[in-house]
Amino acid sequence: MNNSLLKVENLKVRFKTEDGYVSTVNGVTFDVEKGETLAIVGESGSGKSVTSLALMGILPANGEVYEGDIHFEDKDLRNLSKKQYRELRGQEIAMIFQEPMTALNPVFTIGYQLRETLILHYKMSKEQAQKKGIEMLETVGIPDAEKVMGRFPHQLSGGMRQRVMIAMALSCNPKLLIADEPTTALDVTIQAQILTLLRNLKEKSNTSIMIITHDLGVVAELADRVIVMYAGEVVEEAPIYELFENPLHPYTKGLMASIPKIHDVVDELYSIEGTVPNPADMPTGCKFFPRCPIGDIECTKIHPPLEYVSENHAKRCIKV
Repeated sequence: MNNSLLKVENLKVRFKTEDGYVSTVNGVTFDVEKGETLAIVGESGSGKSVTSLALMGILPANGEVYEGDIHFEDKDLRNLSKKQYRELRGQEIAMIFQEPMTALNPVFTIGYQLRETLILHYKMSKEQAQKKGIEMLETVGIPDAEKVMGRFPHQLSGGMRQRVMIAMALSCNPKLLIADEPTTALDVTIQAQILTLLRNLKEKSNTSIMIITHDLGVVAELADRVIVMYAGEVVEEAPIYELFENPLHPYTKGLMASIPKIHDVVDELYSIEGTVPNPADMPTGCKFFPRCPIGDIECTKIHPPLEYVSENHAKRCIKV
């Protein structure tokens, strides 16, 4: 697409283990348009977070992108040097990590960590960075921002730490914000505040957002378009309204059925039987077959391609 900010094609990621290489992302293709919010959905182990770490160039030491292309505007990210990647991170692409208590350095104050980002990317003086840091904390709705600058991460609540992470991510006005489970482990009131904050920031600055989550409620609140991942592959892609009105893949339907509905009185909540397969021991054919309610023997013989049923809606299933 001409309006694409980020374009990922056939991304494959593997990790070196004692038993050899194990692939956890297997040919993922998607793009993020300017000003768009794209949600990547799936259970733990589906490859969502690994995909985001690959985009940021911060895979663990035993991980590598071994195939595929990642383009951000006119930059080929796979060919950037470490120095060029560091300059890109924060300034053009920023990330909100899943657990702010581990993402924030516990031995430095909030102010130090905010100032460090601004001094590194904008060559600000300490005084300029302090002033900008306070402004950013106020932007994300933190009261007594000046006092918070002097506090350590453990002195803040989970919701406050998440706001600090968002302030740090947005401090350099990135074009793309990657949010990895930004509301996990927060109570519902704080979740709503964080989602409202992200939505307002997107509308105000036209920042593109890629949100990674297993929570379809979060998706409904924020996303324009959704990619559903399972076992390292994209199994369905559609605009948000079409996905909720007409899910096609059995896995997507299972995720939808698992959402508790306030008007339904049931003895037992629906759940998808089984677990995501081990990357080192993937089933043959369709990866979802062992858990699929409509699969048959044919599904074990064919690895289904991702097929478009309309201009914007794709599914990876030979039975629907």
